[in-house]
Amino acid sequence: MLMRAAGIPARVVTGYQGGYWSDAGHYLLVRNSDAHAWSEVWLAGRGWVRIDPTAAVRPQRVDLGAAAAAGDQLPWTQTGWLQSLRNHWDIVNHWWNEGVIGFDTLRQRGLLTPFGIRKADPALLGLLLAISCVLSGALGLVWALWRRGEADPARAALRALERKLARCGVVRRHGEGPRHYLSRAARALPARRIELQQLMDCYLELRYAHVEPPPEFLQRFRRAVRNFRVIRVVK
Repeated sequence: MLMRAAGIPARVVTGYQGGYWSDAGHYLLVRNSDAHAWSEVWLAGRGWVRIDPTAAVRPQRVDLGAAAAAGDQLPWTQTGWLQSLRNHWDIVNHWWNEGVIGFDTLRQRGLLTPFGIRKADPALLGLLLAISCVLSGALGLVWALWRRGEADPARAALRALERKLARCGVVRRHGEGPRHYLSRAARALPARRIELQQLMDCYLELRYAHVEPPPEFLQRFRRAVRNFRVIRVVK
């Protein structure tokens, strides 16, 4: 106002000054606290020239920004691990704005373009969504069944024993139960008959006992399978 009163064109400019470099997101993070306002005057031959009164009162605010100029006076929410938490939350918020709120019609069409679909009606989109759900459910079911089978430690140990016996020619037949299989292996490997008989009894106890055996019983079975060594190869 003083410049205008003196006949010199002047204006107020608002924007941001400073900011904080986010190591988590690798970008300059500018918050509302970095908002700043300054004056500009028109000088002949130079155009608009910035005249910032803040430089006379607190020059650190102009050179370093609000956060750096505050020094030890920063609020507790902008220090230490809370500042890092705010930076990571800003990344999540940015992803939400870009990936969900900003997922407009143009970006939706661009998502289908690599598949040769340039213009899709709601019926086609619904069909694609249904197919995707069915495939995802099928894959999830297969994965769950696979994990369920591997989650049984006794069965996993028996499979390890089967692999060892298969290397010497004693392959488990389709539909063959563990009792018949290990009995046949004991006959094929007479030198390990007693050990295989003990492994069979231990496994049957783990799988079919009326009372659940203690955890040490399972550990003993798994240790016996690891220590099992085949001596001869069956032709």
